[in-house]
Amino acid sequence: MDKIRIAMPHRGAGVAPVFAAIEGSYYREQGLEPELVPYHGHSNSLKALIAGEADFTNAVGAELLLANNRHQGDAVVLASAISRSAQQVAAVPGIMTREELRGKRWGVGARNDADECAIIMAFDRWGWSIDKDAEIVVVGTGGARLDLLLDPRRVDAAIMHAPETFQAPKRGYHIVEDFGRLDVSFQNSCAASTRQSLKSNPEIGLRYVRAFCQAVHRFRRDAQFGIHVLRKYSGETDVDVLRPTWVLFARYMGGMMYPSLEGMRNASAILHRVGALPKPVAPEDAVDLNPVLTLEREGFFEDLMGAKNVHPQDAA
Repeated sequence: MDKIRIAMPHRGAGVAPVFAAIEGSYYREQGLEPELVPYHGHSNSLKALIAGEADFTNAVGAELLLANNRHQGDAVVLASAISRSAQQVAAVPGIMTREELRGKRWGVGARNDADECAIIMAFDRWGWSIDKDAEIVVVGTGGARLDLLLDPRRVDAAIMHAPETFQAPKRGYHIVEDFGRLDVSFQNSCAASTRQSLKSNPEIGLRYVRAFCQAVHRFRRDAQFGIHVLRKYSGETDVDVLRPTWVLFARYMGGMMYPSLEGMRNASAILHRVGALPKPVAPEDAVDLNPVLTLEREGFFEDLMGAKNVHPQDAA
């Protein structure tokens, strides 16, 4: 059994593929024994990955690009669970429509983070200006995320990640917009490693991606399993939050699980625009398509999705 270290940025639904791979024994089936190493936020987990303190992590594309730039890293996306902008906007009581969000105070954990990128992408499509139509308020990370973002003394609106989407209304907030409806390519929940790690242990990288893809497929098609995973690992126990959280994530998951080149291109362009990257990063420089490509060539997805069990006479 090969031991691997997985840097965990948080315990929210966005890292459900890792928890599902553990709970479904998919890592173990691949001869991998995972150790989950907790870090506070994607910036810290990716910093640890680049420093060699971990072998893999679950990330989002914008944060991976920022981490590579900050730490001269070679982190790459290996497989995608969600390749669309999938966040929602919660607003203080009294704000009920998109137009009422214009000019309001938007909370983010840090400047140029994935949430601010999502806000900019949405504003682009609404025809708004991030400079003129919003005040970006950095609430920091020195406390519970919801407590910081849903502080009406400082913030009028903030980006929610499920289960926050269904927790915020219990605090009196209203979900005004769903960025998923914009259908914008944006690399969200994904498996990541470094080129150096993959070069040293290519077979372990392939086995990790195989387990990741199995976990994503099981999570999205098996509601009982998916909700169990969310309940066990996220700390949320309210079934009225867990059920819609699973539905939200399950409907965004799937496909062949290739890293989203377009999603990485979009994130890079926005980060360059706001000055967080000195120049745009070619998406091919921040992804490695080979693991998923290898699995496709092996017929892994045909088997995973049940196509190998269909014979010509059955399909007639």
